[in-house]
Amino acid sequence: MKSRIKIFIFLMALSLIPHFITAQSSSQGYAGTGCSGFLSSGTIQQIAPWYCLQISSALSSYWMGWMPIALLAVFVSFSIASVLFGAGILLKNERIKNFGIGEYYEALASAIIVVLFLTVTGVLFGLVPGLIVSTNPYVTSLNYIMNTITALQTELYRLFDIVAVESFYIGINLQVCRPLGCSFIPEPFKYTLQYLFFIPAFTMIDLQLDVLALLYTEFWAIMAFMYIAIPVFLVPGVVLRSLIPTRSMGGMMIAIAIGFYVALPLLFSVAYYFTGGTTLSQANYNTAQLQQFGSGTGAITNALNPNSQLVQTLNNIQVSMDAYWLSVLFYPALIMALTYAIIMQIAEFIGGMSQLSSRLKI
Repeated sequence: MKSRIKIFIFLMALSLIPHFITAQSSSQGYAGTGCSGFLSSGTIQQIAPWYCLQISSALSSYWMGWMPIALLAVFVSFSIASVLFGAGILLKNERIKNFGIGEYYEALASAIIVVLFLTVTGVLFGLVPGLIVSTNPYVTSLNYIMNTITALQTELYRLFDIVAVESFYIGINLQVCRPLGCSFIPEPFKYTLQYLFFIPAFTMIDLQLDVLALLYTEFWAIMAFMYIAIPVFLVPGVVLRSLIPTRSMGGMMIAIAIGFYVALPLLFSVAYYFTGGTTLSQANYNTAQLQQFGSGTGAITNALNPNSQLVQTLNNIQVSMDAYWLSVLFYPALIMALTYAIIMQIAEFIGGMSQLSSRLKI
């Protein structure tokens, strides 16, 4: 008799949770972003003011459109859990009853996520990056990438100007024609110039174009995820996670949003913080050298022997390519692998906290 009373009280308490959610949402207006109100005392505002200025308002507007659906999904989740728990008691089936209790936990977790959605996102998307990178990680990573692109383009343009001049010189053929025929005048520096500078420089131009293409790909990939992560993955994922059939999908969508919106730009910020400065300084130095020794006739006279200034500058560019490939190939590949691992771990935790098979297992 006492156990039945306890179960009845437990069910009554759970039945009041949806009303509590509605009351809390009405009183707080789902504005507890962490920038004001709960968790505040200005915590996120102080550590990550960029979040409050640039992201919080947009996130609130997205969430307002989905809030009724999220509340309905939570209510349905509690209803399903109650039906399963009641059926387990009625049929005296421990598996169904345990399954219902597990669904109560899941419904409660979904309710907490829904009620504290903006606060949780303020912590995840504002506070966590703010503790690692003082500014917006998107701004940091995109600035590093764009500065690298600008420096490499300037170097590439200057190198192309020199190669164009040398190409014109190498293409000149001098000959003397007499009634009996024409004879070519030997050009002793033509082949020296061609093999010491022109061919290696043309190869460097081709490689640097590949580097720039990869940098632009990374730049626009980060930009795309910045715009689609929250409205396309995060907000619908919270709703889908509240229902049994779509829980795994919802957990995966939330994990994708966290991975690509937080982890990806954060890791790029850290990577380019350690490599961007070296790449920029090398590119700027090489550009200055090319400008100094490759102007006018210097494009020819300063590339005629292995110790000439332009040949040495080209050697420096070749050495710098190691840092370029580290920045645009190794680190991005490592970042994508880490992001994928983070997404899978978060998805397993959020969407797979309770599995149907484990609950129905004998």
